[in-house]
Amino acid sequence: MSQDIIDAIHRLAADGKAITTATVRARLSGPVNMAELISLVNRYRQSPESLPAEVAAPTPAPATSPTEDRLAALEEKVRLLEARLARLEEPGA
Repeated sequence: MSQDIIDAIHRLAADGKAITTATVRARLSGPVNMAELISLVNRYRQSPESLPAEVAAPTPAPATSPTEDRLAALEEKVRLLEARLARLEEPGA
């Protein structure tokens, strides 16, 4: 959770917003250890460079949705069935 708090502090600082326990807490989702939050906010106020740099979130590879995967599979199946049907309908087959 520390990294989430640190990331929120860095985002607020980048946006030019005040760094308070309330503003940092508002940027976080879910429960937070208030002692840790207060400690990190105070640490930032005393020496902003004392907090480690914000960890960049890994950029996820563009993934297809399950619906798109299913659609592509169904389209392929239709192509195969059409080709099979065309072979069966050929004269002399």
